[in-house]
Amino acid sequence: MTDAGSEVFDQHLDAWQAWQRTPWGRMRYRVVAETLARTCADQGPGPLRVLDLGGGDGADSLPLARAGHSVTVVDISVPLLGLADEAAAAEGLADRVTTVHSGVDGLDDLGLGGFDLVLCHNVVQYVADLDATVAVLERAVRRGGALSLLAPNPAADVMSAAVAREDLAAALDLLDAPTQRTETFGHDVRRIPVEAAAAALDAVGLSDRTTFGIQCATHLVPNRRKEEPEFFAELEALELALCDREPYLRLARFWQVVARRP
Repeated sequence: MTDAGSEVFDQHLDAWQAWQRTPWGRMRYRVVAETLARTCADQGPGPLRVLDLGGGDGADSLPLARAGHSVTVVDISVPLLGLADEAAAAEGLADRVTTVHSGVDGLDDLGLGGFDLVLCHNVVQYVADLDATVAVLERAVRRGGALSLLAPNPAADVMSAAVAREDLAAALDLLDAPTQRTETFGHDVRRIPVEAAAAALDAVGLSDRTTFGIQCATHLVPNRRKEEPEFFAELEALELALCDREPYLRLARFWQVVARRP
């Protein structure tokens, strides 16, 4: 079900870590931490069982372990899982974090299920069959649990090219392009609109959804300003205020959909 093998990620590990340290990388994680905290609060008193599929180094799910939840990180990249293990051990979280080497298509064979929260962030753009992937994920969520999907927003690709980079030709080319090459991993990925994710969720009966926009403004702001600590703090406050507000979330760099299983 997946197009990208582990070598795609393993060979670009340094570039990935460098991106995570950028102001825009840090902003992405800061806003997702907020949306996941809200999601966990909605699930009721913890600790929760969390599955982070394609979770890599655990950057999205380790904050949940810090909050007291039990986290299982599944990924096809052994080096990335090693980073998750190292980070968990360094923070004294090894008893709350389990790593499993597997891809999306191996999840059913692992017998993993009954999770209160399943994360699948920055994964669906790499898989061949969105509907099949969402069906696998839905089976891992307990009744009353939640599934969080996150992927790059095609509308933001166009606006970033036109506004931030002032490359109007690139913006026009991206309007109807089915794929785009990632800068960090050097791999062609599918451009998946949030409507396609919603349709896939509807197909498995997950119609109770909340949509967030991750980085509604950051990708349109000049990079030099993001390096300024005071400006970055103000930008963070703005992003947290915009992440669940229409119409701003529709142009965010990433869409995030949290669906609840009845």
